[in-house]
Order: sequence, then C-alpha cells, then structure tokens
Amino acid sequence: MIRRLHSLAVAALLTVGAGVACQASGPLEQVGSLLTDAEVLAPALLVPQNDPRPWPSDPWTYIAHRVVGDTLLLGIQYGGGCREHRFALLVDPVFMESQPVQVVARLSHDADGDLCRALLGRTLRFDLTGLRQQFAASYGVGSGTVVIRLEGRPITYTF
Repeated sequence: MIRRLHSLAVAALLTVGAGVACQASGPLEQVGSLLTDAEVLAPALLVPQNDPRPWPSDPWTYIAHRVVGDTLLLGIQYGGGCREHRFALLVDPVFMESQPVQVVARLSHDADGDLCRALLGRTLRFDLTGLRQQFAASYGVGSGTVVIRLEGRPITYTF
C-alpha cells in the first residue's frame, strides 16, 4: 500500500518539466471532444468494447491507482513533452457476473503525434459516478462493489 502511494507521489512529481503543450486538436475529430487533458477531473465514459469509433491508443504505462470516493486516481507514464496529451477512460457498461461484478476498461491516449522523448508522469482523475449509476440501474440497489479491469489490473470501486 505504501509502495503504491509512493508510486502515485512519484508520478505526480514527474508532471513538471519538458515544455508542455501546443494547443492542438486531436487527429480524430469523431472522438476528440470526448478526450480530456491530464489536469482535469473527467467522467469515465461508458463505451462498449465493440464501439466502432477509432479511439486513440498511443502507448502509456500503468504506475499505480487509488479510488477515493467516486474518483479514480490513475498514475501513468508516457513519452512526449512537446504537445498536449489527452485521455479518456472507456468503461464497458456491461457487467460480467461474478462476485463482485466486473467491467472491462481501457485508457484512450491521444499523444497528438508527439515525438519528443521526455518520460512524463501524470496522475489522471476520473469520475466514476456514471458507473455507479449504471450499477444502480442494472441491479436496483444504490451501493455495491465493482471491479474495474484496466490492462488486466483489478481496480476495486466500492460505493
């Protein structure tokens, strides 16, 4: 637990540096407006796994995570430093029946063609309220636990 918190702190500290950001829109206008910059609290988007839209999938590396209330704090690293990077947490709205129920998620990352080589770290923040509401609509109860599977890692969300 302490190691995870330390990793989140390191990821947060890595956010300084390497000249951030030309304001450029993403190359995929169809989903570009749904991607958000790393500094805001963004809603987790309920998007089926078979969604036909071409979500950006630039590389990133998982560092750590923590759930605080309805907010997922996701520590990641990625290469860049010359352009704005945008992200979206895509959560499949279909619950896999298990105890507790599970959903599959993926992180869409648009590096906007950034070829710079700085190793950047960020702590992304995603609002999971929509997932909680989807759970309540599906199961008729307002509290529960959902395991979010992101890159094969279990993220336990209890509300």
